[in-house]
Amino acid sequence: MFSNFFSILKFYKKKNQEKNQEKNQEKNQEKNQEKNQDNLYNLPNHVAIIPDGNRRWAKNRNLPSSFGHLTGAKQVQSNMYFALNLGIYCVSGWGSSYDNLIKRSESEIKALFKIFKEMFEELLNNPDIHKNKVKVMIIGRWREIILDKSVIDAFDKVIDTTKMYDNHCFIYYIGYNGTDEMIYAIKEIVEDSKKNENLQITESVLEKHLWSGSLPPVDLVIRTGVDNDPHNSVGFMMWKTANSQYYFTKIKHPDFTNDEFMKAIKDYQNRQRRLGK
Repeated sequence: MFSNFFSILKFYKKKNQEKNQEKNQEKNQEKNQEKNQDNLYNLPNHVAIIPDGNRRWAKNRNLPSSFGHLTGAKQVQSNMYFALNLGIYCVSGWGSSYDNLIKRSESEIKALFKIFKEMFEELLNNPDIHKNKVKVMIIGRWREIILDKSVIDAFDKVIDTTKMYDNHCFIYYIGYNGTDEMIYAIKEIVEDSKKNENLQITESVLEKHLWSGSLPPVDLVIRTGVDNDPHNSVGFMMWKTANSQYYFTKIKHPDFTNDEFMKAIKDYQNRQRRLGK
């Protein structure tokens, strides 16, 4: 009789242990799901990256500035693919201002063009771009500056190949000043007003004439390499960043890993955007 009792007790004890194990497994699964959901909660729709500090990073290591630009460009690409995997719809990266491409040394500018060419060739051949239907756009006055046909062809090929994609977008600003974009839009509106005396200047009319007019507003601007002087430059995306949150870091862009990028995203997720409310 006692043997049967202990057998039954042992049986139920084993069952309870199994139930507890199942509960623990479920709890662990829930925690992992919550962790993943935390990463996906309140994601910005459009992130813009100002990758500053490449030349200073190289100088600190007694390396040529071109190596800093190359390392920084690779890190930007890595950040953009990381954002894509997070599910962020649009990522903008500022490759250079117009002033960068006309005022710096000839050797540095040539190095930048070579980096841009290799970067867009990589994008064109990357299966993730085509699998995820990522539209690649290049905004700025680069056609006025770049004379090397092989570089122009690399730009045009990735633009043409991805122009019908609409799941995500990677936007590159090359030879771009925000002030130029605004002046161009105003001039276009002036020309339109000559044809239409009743033209009303509204937000939608202005946006229609912006180079970046088709893009969603920027939710988060990340600027790296900030040495106690957080700022924008030459009106970078001034219209699209009107209500943006900003994240500044001293980390120079070659060292701005995807873990650092995720810190910026989590910082954004913890903020409350009131938008005037």
